[in-house]
Amino acid sequence: MTAPLAPVEASLPAPWHGLLTPALIIDLGRARRNIAATLERVGGPDRWRPHVKTVKVPEVMSLYLDAGVLQFKCATLKEAEVLASCRSASGDVAAVDILVAHHLFGPALARLGELAAEFPSVRFSTLVEASEQVEGIPGAVGVFADLDLGMNRTGLSVEDLEALETIARAAGSRFGGLHAYDGHMHDPDGAKRERMAHRCYDRLVGAHRHLADAGLEPGELITSGTPSYPAALNHRVLKTLPHRVSPGTVVYHDLRTREQLADHAIEFAAIVLTRVASLPGEDLFTVDAGSKAIEAATPTLIAAALEWPNAVAIRQSEEHTVFQVKDGKRPKRGDLLRLVPGHVCPTVNLASDCVLTDGDDILGVAHVSARGHQVARR
Repeated sequence: MTAPLAPVEASLPAPWHGLLTPALIIDLGRARRNIAATLERVGGPDRWRPHVKTVKVPEVMSLYLDAGVLQFKCATLKEAEVLASCRSASGDVAAVDILVAHHLFGPALARLGELAAEFPSVRFSTLVEASEQVEGIPGAVGVFADLDLGMNRTGLSVEDLEALETIARAAGSRFGGLHAYDGHMHDPDGAKRERMAHRCYDRLVGAHRHLADAGLEPGELITSGTPSYPAALNHRVLKTLPHRVSPGTVVYHDLRTREQLADHAIEFAAIVLTRVASLPGEDLFTVDAGSKAIEAATPTLIAAALEWPNAVAIRQSEEHTVFQVKDGKRPKRGDLLRLVPGHVCPTVNLASDCVLTDGDDILGVAHVSARGHQVARR
């Protein structure tokens, strides 16, 4: 069981009290330190292909570039376009490698081809799970085979080596390698999670070897969201191959990641600033951040208040979250609180703008440019 959050100083600097709530707050200093900590853990920039579905803000994407990270995953074409447009602190447009880790068809493939033409220094790739998909992918776009390790969401079975070989031959020089997302590996027991993951990685390594034995270039191996990436780093064979892990949540951190990776020294870099709106009962308080400001898909782990860590979020509506306190003490109406989301990725996607900070200093307001989806080609 993860220990409760330690209470933090309840008073905030005067400028924070002038902010409208609810407000997404992103601490660039903390995000920068989380990137550095993750790079140290994975072994350097060449071993990390972070998923930018979490960050969505260009100013944070640029922190990756400043740290030397040049390979990325994304979920949407909007994320791909925003990332391709990012510049490092030196003002340079980086020659990045972006895998759109999604199965695209029709106008989405056409739009990816347009992005490849618009950003010629960027290497774009996408996923396929059948050889007939390769023909429809624009010529300037690379191809990764999407393999299913047991999640049963997308991908070709990792055991179907004949079909995998057919994909690699159809892609030819555009074949980038193997992509295998292991999002079903989130057992709270880290040792059990690692054993399960290693069994899957053994099969993935077998597929990689099969391509090499067939005289094909097997390319890069991409695995691991946030819960499973430590297990991938510990796999004895993956260490010897061109392998990258893809944790993304580690940059902002959240309550779920704190439970899954309790030994990681990372900080909460994205919080939702809220105000106490009501005191509806002796042991309750209600804040003005509801499901439109904080992701609501995990009712047992909605959010935690840094200033009141023993308060439990017990229910949520569109504009409100109700907390219950255990010791009788509670904040006053109008008090500012900082909420740590249970799941930060969709929480960030809810905000159109965010406040950038560095510690207590407010740096300005930024647009969450990569949120949502495009509905029309430009």
